[in-house]
Amino acid sequence: MNSRVNRGVYLADAWRMTPNFTVNAGVRYDVQFPFYALNSLYSYATIDDLCGVSGANSDHSCNLFKPGVMPGVHPTFKQFTKGQKAFNTDYNNVAPSVGAAWTPAQKNGLLGTLMGREGDFVIRGGYTRSFSRPGLNDYTGVYNSNPGIRIITTRNEGNGNLGTTPVLLRESSRLGAPPFPQTPVYPMTDSVTEDVSVFDPNIKVPGADTWSIGVQRGIGKDMAVEVRYVGTRGWEQWRTGNGGNNNNANGIGSLNYNEFNLFENGFINEFRQAQKNLAANIAAGGPASFAYTGAAGTAPLPTFLAFFNGQPSSQAGNTAAYSGANWTNSTFLGFLAARNPNPFGFASANTTGLMGSATLRANAAAAGVPANFFVVNPDLLGGANITTNTGKSKYDALQVEFRRRYAQGLQFQTSYVFGHAYITDWESWRRPQFWMRDAGDPGDVTHGFKANVVYDLPFGQGRRFGGGANPVVNRVIGGWQVGLASRVQTGRLIDMGNVRLVGMTAKDVSNMFKLRFDNAGRKVWMLPQDVIDNTILAFSVSATTASGYAGASPAGRYFAPANGPDCIEVDNGADYGDCASRSLVVTGPMFQQHDIRISKRTKLVGHTDFEVAAELLNAFNHPNFVPVGIGSGTATFGSNIANYEVTTLTGTNTSRVVQLVARINW
Repeated sequence: MNSRVNRGVYLADAWRMTPNFTVNAGVRYDVQFPFYALNSLYSYATIDDLCGVSGANSDHSCNLFKPGVMPGVHPTFKQFTKGQKAFNTDYNNVAPSVGAAWTPAQKNGLLGTLMGREGDFVIRGGYTRSFSRPGLNDYTGVYNSNPGIRIITTRNEGNGNLGTTPVLLRESSRLGAPPFPQTPVYPMTDSVTEDVSVFDPNIKVPGADTWSIGVQRGIGKDMAVEVRYVGTRGWEQWRTGNGGNNNNANGIGSLNYNEFNLFENGFINEFRQAQKNLAANIAAGGPASFAYTGAAGTAPLPTFLAFFNGQPSSQAGNTAAYSGANWTNSTFLGFLAARNPNPFGFASANTTGLMGSATLRANAAAAGVPANFFVVNPDLLGGANITTNTGKSKYDALQVEFRRRYAQGLQFQTSYVFGHAYITDWESWRRPQFWMRDAGDPGDVTHGFKANVVYDLPFGQGRRFGGGANPVVNRVIGGWQVGLASRVQTGRLIDMGNVRLVGMTAKDVSNMFKLRFDNAGRKVWMLPQDVIDNTILAFSVSATTASGYAGASPAGRYFAPANGPDCIEVDNGADYGDCASRSLVVTGPMFQQHDIRISKRTKLVGHTDFEVAAELLNAFNHPNFVPVGIGSGTATFGSNIANYEVTTLTGTNTSRVVQLVARINW
């Protein structure tokens, strides 16, 4: 069980400064007290535990990218006891608001014509600050990630509890879960493959500032048009770590202190040399191996030798030390492909990476490689995640409304919005966050038009036609109504990620990104077939062929991996643009839906009437497609482009639906 408490107070007033100028203002003060537990089931960790052996700084950050510097501690988890606060209380939550409306006096000349009659023209403006209230899962998600509520008992090589291989069926004692405590024992440790999640002790309540200014012009006595600008700036938004290597599915990077270090420790240079060794050994007629063999063009690889063979750097120049199957392992060779090099995959904590194997980690430790050679917290390779205030957002829009109040049986409200929404992305502690268009759901919708129209047909008593009809005739011709609800807007944004463009520009991609139909194969896709085919070839790389490709070489126009012979990004899959596009955003197909309602009301007695209606949802049977994102991972874009570039129908749209409704109103 868990809980939190909020307290707030609000004061407001309005003043008529002059007969045609009104001001209203207010202020709200909120205190959102920290999350606390109603029992003692959760576990928590401190900033020191987050940073692990690398140690923490006074500003609650970790000592990043300093291999061999280990003033910290091995992380443990403590009991989050009943009533304990998750973080310090933020008392600085004052939210003012102010608005004003001015009706200028009637003018002469052209200005007077634009303003209309006295009282037709109004100028309005306002500003407000508001604070968000995070959901309960924003709190529990952090603590659920830590051990205590659950204990991982997986037995595998990565956890270092599998023992010698192979594991035989007759070894029954090794086939089940390893020993584990039935109840939590504090301080607690966790499996090396798991992560640690903490709150910034001084985390702030997120908020936003919104302002608007607009003009309203009356048209006749029943209609008005309003034009306004609206701006919003979100700040101190919570960003939560999600493990891994600073990459998550929605494109918003996590704050994971376990960002892999390949640069300050020199591994990137050794990786490039491993590529040269592989090419040199193949050229010399030897096997496909990246070991130092003494062949022309090869050179020692002390870090690889430490992980693979447990040999210290003093043995790096000894070609006889480079023994074993790892030097010719196909998975490792794949990371060295010149057309799509993947040093992060080589070093990663996945089972295919250097840090993902307990055996290879033990070899490196025996050879003198510091435990924090690759990551800050090597005791918890799943991630060292902190929830803190780094997110920002902004939105600017021009909004136009044209509306009519009910008169002569007709009322409507229409609106058009032209706007842009941006959010900040975070990928690496080496780089500041940067702004990018919001490609979420609904994300940045550039153009949007909506209309709601209701029209009572002019038949029956009190109407233009048949106003004198008798009750029997009136029941037939009166009470008819037609309604229309329409929405037309630009399509969903798709961020194709950090890819190189070959033979085409970003504008070319935007222009070619459109619906394509194969009626025979019942397929719908978005890109020209030659781009799809050549992109698949471009991502089908090989580390052992002369061309660098597993099959034919791509030609013409296509997408290619960001990393290549000339450039490697500072983080795996990161969107920096050092090597490629950083963020390639295109617009999907336009969305449109028109719903029509035809109804008939018949009076029964008194205030009771009977209503029947036919409702046509998506009346014109227009299909709305949303392109599926491809993803720009080092190994996924090329294989996914053929499958995931096929579009799907939006979740809110189906083929035409007709509903028949009958009800009694009283």
